[in-house]
Amino acid sequence: MSINSPTSLRSKGLIGYSFMSLGLFFFAVNGPVAKLALINGLQSAELSAFRIEGAFLFLLIASLLFARKKLKVTKKEILPLIGYGFFGVAMTQFLYFVAIRRIEVGVALIIEYTAPILVALYVRFVMKKEVSARVWFSLLLALIGLSLITQIWTGSKLDPFGVLCAFGAAIALAIYFIGGEPLASKRDPISLTTLSMGVGAIFWMIVQPWWTLPWSKLSNQVALPHDLGNVSLGLLVIYIIIFGTVAPFWLYFIAFKFLDSKKAAIFGLLEPVGASVVALFLLGETFIGIQILGGLLVLIGVIFAETARK
Repeated sequence: MSINSPTSLRSKGLIGYSFMSLGLFFFAVNGPVAKLALINGLQSAELSAFRIEGAFLFLLIASLLFARKKLKVTKKEILPLIGYGFFGVAMTQFLYFVAIRRIEVGVALIIEYTAPILVALYVRFVMKKEVSARVWFSLLLALIGLSLITQIWTGSKLDPFGVLCAFGAAIALAIYFIGGEPLASKRDPISLTTLSMGVGAIFWMIVQPWWTLPWSKLSNQVALPHDLGNVSLGLLVIYIIIFGTVAPFWLYFIAFKFLDSKKAAIFGLLEPVGASVVALFLLGETFIGIQILGGLLVLIGVIFAETARK
């Protein structure tokens, strides 16, 4: 059987979507957990620094123990890895956090998730590959759905710099998907995750050095929803590092071996929908009818786009 036969391509797609679905699940659960950490004493920049620096430390130890030889980097890989780690990993989070400090979270989220459109434009005009009208329509449908979920019309006056940062986050997210595909084809997932996270960690060590982090707050007790008891803030941070960062990034890099950047970016539109559903159960947040409609539109848009031939 040819590796490019329809059956083989379907098998690759199924493997890719399986890994990305699991990673998307971890990212979705991480949203409400991170919200618990943020409303119980941590600032967004502090949590980001704990998350990226902690994830790199965890990955570096794991790589040194189990995949030391795979950490070797050739001269040709240095600049792509630095660029990817800085723009695709560090800037995605940093610019989003700056944006939500100045504009409504829903507005920032909608702007950031224009990234699949940027990926489609890259595929069409840079890679010179055809993108069907069905994909463009599906992307529009998904963005309308996200607008309904976040109810962006209820937001306050837009801050120009906040909007600019949100668009910067969209570009960074597009770089994450576009750059992840070729890098994942040449490297194993654990070394790629470690190296790209390492670049992000260096950035956060400059922006938020480890000795300035509020270590004393980690012993604070956090009340879990639904009367599930209390856990320390430090335990939440450890969860965010391992299951909200290391695991989903690693799973996404595996998925990039089987999915092209366009399909991966469009499938990623389900992440904010998943986070909203998880928040519904974990945090007791509620959906109104128009938000449920928005979630269905995103789901339909993603299905339409992923089943398109081009």
